[in-house]
Amino acid sequence: MRQCLTNETGEEIINMAANFFISTSRIEAFSDGVFAIIITLLILEIKAPELTPGVSIHRNWVELLKVAPKFISFVLSFLFIAIFWTNHHQLFHSIKEADRGLLWYNVHLLFWITIIPFPTAMIGDHPLIPMAVMSLAFVLLMASLASYLIARHAHFTADLMHETLSKVSKEKAIQKSLIGIALYFLAIITALASVYISYAIFLLALGIFIVPQQLVRRNKSLINK
Repeated sequence: MRQCLTNETGEEIINMAANFFISTSRIEAFSDGVFAIIITLLILEIKAPELTPGVSIHRNWVELLKVAPKFISFVLSFLFIAIFWTNHHQLFHSIKEADRGLLWYNVHLLFWITIIPFPTAMIGDHPLIPMAVMSLAFVLLMASLASYLIARHAHFTADLMHETLSKVSKEKAIQKSLIGIALYFLAIITALASVYISYAIFLLALGIFIVPQQLVRRNKSLINK
């Protein structure tokens, strides 16, 4: 929190040494660039199949189906990254200012986001091997944990959110992050028994998080009461 002091003339000033508050614009611009690059890198893992001219459509169709696991893993990871970006975008538009802690929590999130193409490629090559599925689930779990740390810091620890944001919205944001962590942890465990259960959990997570949380704002006239 900011610490306010009073100067010789009685004017209230902010002790900037206590913390370092900045605009979120550069954080958002940098983050958007990272998200865009990672989404682009995903498609580069898919190589065009070797189609043979002069053969039957069936034979070329078989060759095309060989890249189906890679395409499905691409779509899956694309949607997950899109969800992380959507929630990140909404969160930062509700933050009035940033501090050093938020900078590093955000870098932590971007670290895990940049790793997503690696397990995505493994699933594309080995969709039924538990280790590949567990790797993606682990990275998604860590990205969800990073998102949770950002939300907790912004909502409660440093109180960086706009005053108009309701307490209910803050609590739901934390709860949603915890649900994601629990689901991806469950996907890691169940992959040992069946990768299909883990894939079902992935689809469940997509269904839960694909619609961003609705923000509830307080009446400005009641904020200072």
